Order: sequence, then structure tokens, then C-alpha cells
Amino acid sequence: MIYPFYFERDSLLHSLDPRVKIIGTLAGIAAIMLYNDPLFLIPLFFLTLISAKALGRIEIREVLRLLKPLIPIVVITIVIWPLIYKPRLEGLLFGISFSMRLLTFALLTFMLLMTTSQRDLILGFVKLGMPYEFGLTISIALRYIPTLYILTGNIMDAQKSRGWEMEKGNFLVRMKRMSAVLIPLLVASLKTAHELSIALESRALGATKKRTFLYDIEMRGKDYLAMTVLLLLFALALYVRYGLGLGHISMYG
Repeated sequence: MIYPFYFERDSLLHSLDPRVKIIGTLAGIAAIMLYNDPLFLIPLFFLTLISAKALGRIEIREVLRLLKPLIPIVVITIVIWPLIYKPRLEGLLFGISFSMRLLTFALLTFMLLMTTSQRDLILGFVKLGMPYEFGLTISIALRYIPTLYILTGNIMDAQKSRGWEMEKGNFLVRMKRMSAVLIPLLVASLKTAHELSIALESRALGATKKRTFLYDIEMRGKDYLAMTVLLLLFALALYVRYGLGLGHISMYG
């Protein structure tokens, strides 16, 4: 099974119950939303990056590789904010703040995906109350998005071997030539969806409401301890923001 985000490592984050990591990720995202001061958000980003290295044994270069596609959005955000918000210096600060928020959100999400296998991740969502059908949908999406990405590359290579040229011509010409990739990709996707529906029906998906699992998860002592630490850190974030009034800059004076 192709699952490009997960890294098999022997670390504390890998050993935790997926429910702890899911709740921790949501709490972290909620905590980051409390602040818009770059003096807080920049250190929080690097603290999260160091935590990924220390607790998950995830190399910084591996994380930066996943964050690389977000660089254009970060640049656009930093450039646009000074143009739409005055004074321009404060607009620049807000642009940096929202960029750091985006990067930290992505980093927290990638930490969850890189330290939790697909099976554990879906089972964690189901144990938290998500309907099994929704969990299965997420599982299928995580499974077939990279598969379609690889299939697209194979189709493009096959078309190039037949003389197909994507790099030449203006934007409209290039978009027209993309039909040589999109049509085979659409046909392959429909075929895959049909085969998947047959496989699900052959296994009687939805025949009974109560499900059993071959593999199950169970909270242990270190999971409860980690959950307690996460809740305390979230409470600290609330206190710093609302008790001390730090980490927030008013946008409207």
C-alpha cells in the first residue's frame, strides 16, 4: 500500500495511541489560532519543528520537503498583506503571522501523518466516534491520491514516448494538449472506482451496523500521561492569550 507520509520509526510519537495524536493535533491547531503576533508564532513554529525531531525522530529535511509546496502561498501572503493593510509595516507583520500559522498548521498535520500508520489513523478516528464509512472514505482517499499521482506520471511518460510535447506553445495550447493525459487518467480512475465498488460489495460492506476489528487499539499509561500534558499545554496557551493578554495584535486599532 502506497502511503508516502508515514515513516516507520522507533519513537515516542510513533508509540502513542492515535487518538492522543489526533486530539493533540487539533489542540495544537486551536492553540495556534489564538495568536497572531509573529514574535509568538515564529518561535512556536520552530519549537514544533524541534519537537518533531526530538519526539518523532523525523529529520528536519524530511519535514521541509513536505512543506516546500507551500512556499509560493507563503510568498504571496507576505507580499499581498502590505498592499491591502496600512501602515505597510504592520501589514508585513500580519503577512508573516498568517504565513507562520499556515506552516505550523501543515507541520502539525504532517507530524500526525508521518508518525501514524494509515490503519491506526482511521481506527483512531472511528474510536473517537467517526462513522466507519467516513473513516473508510478517508482511507481510500489517502490510498489512491498518491496512486493517481504515480499513474499520471506514467501516462505522461507514455505520451512523451509517442512524441507528445507539453513544454511548447502558449497557455491555451498547453491546456489543450493536457487532454492527452486527462482522458486516460479519467478512464483509469473510473475503472479503479468500479473495481473498488465490486470489492466492497463482495465483502458485504454495510450489511451490519456493528463492526468488529481484526486489530484494535487501547489506551495505556503513557497515553493518558501524554494526554494530560497536552491538555495542560493547551490550558497554558489559553492563559497566556487571555490571562496575560499576550500574543495578539489588534488589526483594527
